[in-house]
Amino acid sequence: MKKLGVLLLAGSLTLGLAACGGEEKETKTSEPAASESTSTSGAEEFTITATNWEFTSDKELTVKKGTNVKINLVNEEGLHTISNEDLGIDLKADSPSEFTADTAGEYELICSTVCGATEDHEAMKLTLKVVE
Repeated sequence: MKKLGVLLLAGSLTLGLAACGGEEKETKTSEPAASESTSTSGAEEFTITATNWEFTSDKELTVKKGTNVKINLVNEEGLHTISNEDLGIDLKADSPSEFTADTAGEYELICSTVCGATEDHEAMKLTLKVVE
């Protein structure tokens, strides 16, 4: 009975860690350059890169209130998503999210895909600042 419990626990841990540790190889024909500040739709555009337990952005996530914003997600390691309920963001890689930043404040963008141990997963966040 103990052996079955140990096997089930090991299997659960393996599956939980596989979400972040899995390799996803993507072929991109072009990625936005860090110097691009607006998209073709006129939105302020940001590209966020996700690796195992870390988000990085191509530039500081600060916009003026009323700005149209476009966020792209690139998964370099593992499979990750980004969400923020207040901004209506539920972002997956290769599916940009666009919205208008109507209310000033600081908004946490979090990984909404459980991708490892709780403390590692909870550290996956960036802050979007909307200023007056």
